[in-house]
Amino acid sequence: MRPDTFLEHLSSHLKHSIAHAITLAANFGHPEVTPIHLLLALAEEPGAVAAEILNRVKLSSVTIAAALKCIPTATATPQISPPAKAGTATLVMPELNRSAKAALERAMLIAYERQHQYVGTEHLLYALAETPEPIFAAILQTDKVERQRIITEVEGILEGTSRFPEMEDVKDVMEQIQDIVSEQSPHRHPTTQKCKQERAPSATEVFTTDLTGAASQKTIDPIIGREREIERVIHILCRRNKNNPVLVGEPGVGKTAIVEGLAKKIATGDVPGALKRKKILSLDLTLLISGTIYRGEFEARLKQLIEELTLDLNAILFIDEIHQIIGAGSNQGTLDAANILKPALARGQLRCIGATTIDEYKKHISSDPALERRLQAITVEEPTPEETGAILRGVKTYYEQFHGATITNEALDTAVEFSGKYIHDNFLPDKALDLVDEAAAAVRVNRPPHPLENKREAWRDALVDAIRKKETAIHAERFEEAKQWKKKHDELAKKLSTLEKQIAKEPLSARSRVKRGDIIRVVARRLGLPEKLLSVTDWERLEQMRIFLKTQIIGQDAVIDRVIDRLREAHLGLQPPNKPFASFLFVGPSGVGKTALGRHLAAALYHDERALIKFDMSEFAESHSIAKILGSPAGYIGYRERNRFTDELRRRPYAVILFDEFDKAHPDVQKLLFQILDAGELTDSQGKKIHFRHAVVILTTNVGAELYRTGGMGFSASDATAAPENSDWREGLVSRLKEQFGASLLSRLREVCLFAPLQNAHIEEIVALHVDALSQTMRSRHGIEIRPHATAITTMAREAKNDDFGVRNVENVIQHTVHQLILNILERKRRKKSYTLVKEADVYRLI
Repeated sequence: MRPDTFLEHLSSHLKHSIAHAITLAANFGHPEVTPIHLLLALAEEPGAVAAEILNRVKLSSVTIAAALKCIPTATATPQISPPAKAGTATLVMPELNRSAKAALERAMLIAYERQHQYVGTEHLLYALAETPEPIFAAILQTDKVERQRIITEVEGILEGTSRFPEMEDVKDVMEQIQDIVSEQSPHRHPTTQKCKQERAPSATEVFTTDLTGAASQKTIDPIIGREREIERVIHILCRRNKNNPVLVGEPGVGKTAIVEGLAKKIATGDVPGALKRKKILSLDLTLLISGTIYRGEFEARLKQLIEELTLDLNAILFIDEIHQIIGAGSNQGTLDAANILKPALARGQLRCIGATTIDEYKKHISSDPALERRLQAITVEEPTPEETGAILRGVKTYYEQFHGATITNEALDTAVEFSGKYIHDNFLPDKALDLVDEAAAAVRVNRPPHPLENKREAWRDALVDAIRKKETAIHAERFEEAKQWKKKHDELAKKLSTLEKQIAKEPLSARSRVKRGDIIRVVARRLGLPEKLLSVTDWERLEQMRIFLKTQIIGQDAVIDRVIDRLREAHLGLQPPNKPFASFLFVGPSGVGKTALGRHLAAALYHDERALIKFDMSEFAESHSIAKILGSPAGYIGYRERNRFTDELRRRPYAVILFDEFDKAHPDVQKLLFQILDAGELTDSQGKKIHFRHAVVILTTNVGAELYRTGGMGFSASDATAAPENSDWREGLVSRLKEQFGASLLSRLREVCLFAPLQNAHIEEIVALHVDALSQTMRSRHGIEIRPHATAITTMAREAKNDDFGVRNVENVIQHTVHQLILNILERKRRKKSYTLVKEADVYRLI
């Protein structure tokens, strides 16, 4: 490429400005032409668009000239080239330095990308405005001019500039620029340009993937929501220094999807001007490390990559699982990737986006303050069910196209609901998408094949066969035969493409619809539960729970009815949305079933006993124990460690939270319940909110237990036996609760449930349940069945009754009587299949 062909595309003002910049460098005695020389030349070019823009933003040429005076002058006199003829000599003018060349290249690329008819001073000014030169930033600061304002002004000019088709390839442009540089350097070898035409791939091409490229965009799903996080990423990327956002969140909340969504916005131009024409390059750290055998090989690769990214002002590096750069590539005293990247990250020369989990961020990045201060953490919270529903609706088209099935909105809503309630080893929206994907796959596999799909598979097999036979013919040098197979291959490919379009237009049958039942079937298989158990509605399940709980919690039918009624109200939406789903205070002596009701309630509501999050409040008797709930404050041991309570609730928002023996907790701990019951949320030591809006909160207490055993406060023991039905006794117990907790706490609770003391008949029923459970265990393990006689049940119930221990004493009685009898039977070689438990002459026997 000849320089004169390159110059044809330059405006006359730009030609004059470049020549003037070279003259300025010579006049100042500078050995090189820098971007600042070009900037001053633009400012002093009368009638140029760039000069008008600089005048409009009030960037003075005097300020630029003053900055140039600070650049060191050449230490030697201007070099005189050898005389071409006797009595003649040529003055060698200053050369363009690397930054000036990069600015000219960038200006040409801007003109090419916008298909403009020429390269003008406005293009060069745009390129100069993006330069990371510190002296340029100092000039802007002197005249109080914002870099973004210059870019915005130039953008307005460029949008109205006409386009042209003359420049067919940007590589030609780059070659022409190199020609000019070659002619300026007398020491450059004339064959240099020819050698560069067959260059090796760059480090960015080998070790990164362009997410904004057309190939990547085809595989990226659209981003739904997350506007706040994307806006925050954009703001940090546009900073001058420390412009390196890192997305921190639990696995599956959509950290990588946010970066891919930003890449899609850049590709479509839906970003601010400062990010237009940028490209996000995803780093393959494994590929970067692989094959580095010798010492220094990894550092050389990474330094080359950093150098290329630094020169490319449009490049933004994305490192997924960024914590892996710590220690990556280090061996026997060599630097790891993190330490190599730190200088570039600190100076703002390299823009980087990272993504990692909360655990890895605390473990690796927070422990390295030098690295942490170079990164700007952005917390990515798990989306709400409403946001997850919107995400699923936004991407369902891609799943429908892949599986060839229609996914109903009812199925999407069910996936959000059931994944939140029953799946706790992952986070939204990932776990909801997993259910949809698996359900659609099941529908796709189980439906009978469509006739057109059978034809498509046959043609695909024929296409593969044609390719194989064509290659075989080529290897055997039967080129005429290969030509025939090539022709057949093209015909089949064309037919297959037409058939694919026809299948896409075919209406999907009813069997190809993913419905609510398909999602429930997937969840049931995961949990190992009957499908019918999950298929019932909330209203039906609550009615079934009422019956189930009354068979498990004996003698507390009135309490169970109150609990179920409050849960039904919550399911109807009568509960305020900013409060816990339900809240109860269980009051009663030890052993009447308060904790057991909470345990069975969790299992019945969420089909998982692990849905009960229990706290023994006797462990929170000291004021500092509040850290066990909120986490340690900053500066204390354990500050950066995970907190069991907050982590468990974030993982299981649908749960029963049981604060057992709440009256034993310190008053400071009790006050936390005010915030939970009022706002349905709690703020931990790191400022993160924990939501209780889907949780059932239960407090238990033994306050007033003495009123169950004695008359107390003017009431007789018979009053205690009548318990909740006696209004005077109830008022007396409520009065004790107000003294202990205060009316402010009681008024915030949805229901105060007073458990009734257990009667003899209740204890007999409980004993029968325990013996029956023991009989089932023996039947399954040893083939022995135990049937208790009524008199034995009555006698054991009388022995087990204890006002201090309640039903807990039943287990002790059975252990000391029945267990010993069973051991005696199991020691026998010959034994029966069925035994009856009786008590004869004050002795229990199995006969």
